[in-house]
Amino acid sequence: VDYRADPPREIAGSPVVKINDFKLLESTDVRTGAKTPIEEEASNVLQWFAADGTVVSVRPSGTEPKIKIYFGVKGSSFADADEKSQKIGEALKKMIEQI
Repeated sequence: VDYRADPPREIAGSPVVKINDFKLLESTDVRTGAKTPIEEEASNVLQWFAADGTVVSVRPSGTEPKIKIYFGVKGSSFADADEKSQKIGEALKKMIEQI
């Protein structure tokens, strides 16, 4: 799977609304297609932002042949955030299984 060429359209049911590509140094508003520059040092990192506030960052390991995935969620309470975290974790496991 080439996530740069074919990014996910949703994360656990929430549509992806923005994609940051730190290799290309551009941020894309998925809804409008508008691209804006990212003023950072280039690195092989992708970030997907979902409408519900979920953020997923994907990058290769610097020392091993592995992909590292980090994510954050927003919730109205700790219990809500914990529930969303479990749901996102399961969705990401399914994505990984497709690789």
